[in-house]
Amino acid sequence: MIRSSVLSLALLALAGQAHAVDGFSFGLGVDYSSGDYGSDTTTDILSIPVSGRIDSGNWSLRASLPWLHVSGDPNVLPTTGRVSNLNPLGRGRGGLVGIPGDGADQPAERGSTSGIGDLSLAAIYSIPTGSALGVDLAFNAKVATADEDKSLGTGANDYGVAIDLYRDFDGTMLFGGAGYTRLGDSDYIEVDNVLSGNFGVGWRAGNRGRLGLMYDYRETASSSFDDRSDLTGFFSTQAGGGGRFQLYLSRGLSDGSPEWGGGASYLQSF
Repeated sequence: MIRSSVLSLALLALAGQAHAVDGFSFGLGVDYSSGDYGSDTTTDILSIPVSGRIDSGNWSLRASLPWLHVSGDPNVLPTTGRVSNLNPLGRGRGGLVGIPGDGADQPAERGSTSGIGDLSLAAIYSIPTGSALGVDLAFNAKVATADEDKSLGTGANDYGVAIDLYRDFDGTMLFGGAGYTRLGDSDYIEVDNVLSGNFGVGWRAGNRGRLGLMYDYRETASSSFDDRSDLTGFFSTQAGGGGRFQLYLSRGLSDGSPEWGGGASYLQSF
């Protein structure tokens, strides 16, 4: 799962809504990150996702589709990270052609583009444990709706599974999880399957709020580059009328991560 998905699950557990009330929820967010991902070029990514969620019994069905604006290295893709992108039409390359080795076919160092990102889908089942321990099993899919010629995605579908555990200790919530994602190769991008993991802690902040800290790790999609490692601090509070507002800031701990990121989201339940 990508960082925003992991953070969403963590906030859900911290809010005490692992077994949410049946109904529909609508969300809107903004996420911004900046970093060089171990390259010589800074890449800035702005994402504005629109999301929906249906809760019924122990099941939760979720979907999210972002609008993206990306400026930087065409080898850095939103959600995937740094890869070897051989698409000659990739971000800022302008369809350069030439004889290999004569310099005309060399990729541009950076470019800017905007468009719809990949559609993220998830089906999450909260396993009854008969104890204070919460266990969620998630089935994830990324549908390649992003334009690969703009370097907004790989142009291939991904599929994954994850498990998340959480338990409250008198107002202090401990949580963690692990996942495996099968990334799809496209005509221009070859990627590896990746393992991911996270753990964190959260505390009550007044009657409505929660503060938390989370570490998130994800294997690189290409063995030529570094794994991703991030530390995120977040705050979540009820907004009244079934709403919840969330803020977060993150710091990259490895060359495979952006140097920093931040965002906000609002979720309204009906």
